[in-house]
Amino acid sequence: MTDDREHTGESGDIELTRRLARLLIESRRQGMALDLGDLVGQKLEPAGDVEANHVDDVVAELSGWPVRGWKIGCTSEHAQRLLNAAGPFAGRVYTVLEPDRSSSSDPEPVVISESFAVEPLLEGEFAFTFGAGLRPTGEPHDRAAVVEAVATVHPAIEFVGGRYQEFLGAPLRLIIADAGANIMLVLGPGVPLEAGLADRLDALAATMNVDGKVTGSGSGADVLGHPVDALVWLVNHLAGRGIGIDAGQTVTTGTATQVSMLPVGSQARLEIEKLGSVAVDRVGVTG
Repeated sequence: MTDDREHTGESGDIELTRRLARLLIESRRQGMALDLGDLVGQKLEPAGDVEANHVDDVVAELSGWPVRGWKIGCTSEHAQRLLNAAGPFAGRVYTVLEPDRSSSSDPEPVVISESFAVEPLLEGEFAFTFGAGLRPTGEPHDRAAVVEAVATVHPAIEFVGGRYQEFLGAPLRLIIADAGANIMLVLGPGVPLEAGLADRLDALAATMNVDGKVTGSGSGADVLGHPVDALVWLVNHLAGRGIGIDAGQTVTTGTATQVSMLPVGSQARLEIEKLGSVAVDRVGVTG
């Protein structure tokens, strides 16, 4: 695709970026899906991955929404085929839901009652919550430093679909600009990330089922070979953009269970060996 700067100059390029960012913010606020044809017709598709990441940065800047964490997209061959991606990408996560664990050691399913402008797909993932922040230093963070900064590892269900009328047919750079199509993250109970567990996450089996029927399965090895390798990629990718990870933020590392549908009235449950499970009930919109 031709870089818009050839036609608009730098100031025009900035305005196009901010226009797309404003549309993505409004889409989230209004619960409305954006027409891809209109966006492409207005030449709002980012010219490259750097520009796409910058749109995500501008959405965060203009919206002022607290960033709860990050997602990594296309860490599995399955996801890369679906989106025609050559490798992983990053996106901000603004909504993280957790089950109520106050009354039982076995958490109740998280209830989702809202409607979605774009029908979501569900992905079963390994997620990590940081106990300490990591700032850009000019040098890559090694695996040991990243693992040391993590407090807990979780089973997590990511809702993906984003803000466009089409998800799987959208240009990849528009998906990256739209926080990697993240809608929300449902985070299961965490397990302390001790060194021995961190080393063997790639061998842990992950299974997603909907209403008791298995809809996808895999292991940590499906996530860039190892979920910790994906996490290290994300930390260093963000550092290259001058962005750090804050204590308390969560990073979810991409699907280990392919993708699943969750019709209204159904329950999805992700189980990851050694880590436990997390479940979501999707109910009809009330009121």
